[in-house]
Amino acid sequence: MFNLVSKIFFFVSVAVFVFLLPAWADIRIEDSYVYNFHLYYDNGQLFADRDFEFKYDVIPEEFTPETFNTQFPFKGEIINLKNGVAAEFLFDPKRGNPDFLKGKISVKAPYAPDGQKAVFYDSQGKILLTVFVSESSFCNDDGTCNSDRGESEQTCPNDCRSAVPVPPPNLDKGFLSANVVILITLVIAILAAGGWYVWRRREKAKHIQENEFTDKFDQGIIN
Repeated sequence: MFNLVSKIFFFVSVAVFVFLLPAWADIRIEDSYVYNFHLYYDNGQLFADRDFEFKYDVIPEEFTPETFNTQFPFKGEIINLKNGVAAEFLFDPKRGNPDFLKGKISVKAPYAPDGQKAVFYDSQGKILLTVFVSESSFCNDDGTCNSDRGESEQTCPNDCRSAVPVPPPNLDKGFLSANVVILITLVIAILAAGGWYVWRRREKAKHIQENEFTDKFDQGIIN
């Protein structure tokens, strides 16, 4: 009985893998990164922190917008190589402390694969600081899809434009629905076959026991 259950589980697992593999293959898990800028705040001014060799780091982390209480936050923009705004972010250099006048701060911003520079503004929209980030960008917006540099349709759409039309979402739903129906049918068929096999084994064993009893009974009468 244990071997039969193991076989049924094996066949169901194979069926799940075969019929749902195309759907799983379409799922991409994109890595998320952020810029972490090392800055120095001094009475409303921003400077790059001179104690750091590099003005910023790129770290693997999902960007989370900063929460703040001030009504006049500072703003930052990530400008791409086409001089467009790739991302915007707001931050409070005082971190909610009105007595903070000067000191080191770190500011996180969304990473842009084709980032050229980060521009920091005060609450009045005045440019305070510009930090160039192009050395950490792998998408160069040159019109050529360089896959060896990590460029793809997802990370660098300006260079890697898809020539294959994306199917409508309802086609994917239909595909998954058909797979689910087929999978359920397979499971039912396998379970039915397993039940029939168990019933047949029991009937066969019962028949053998009845024959043995009949033979012993006949032998007893003869003796």
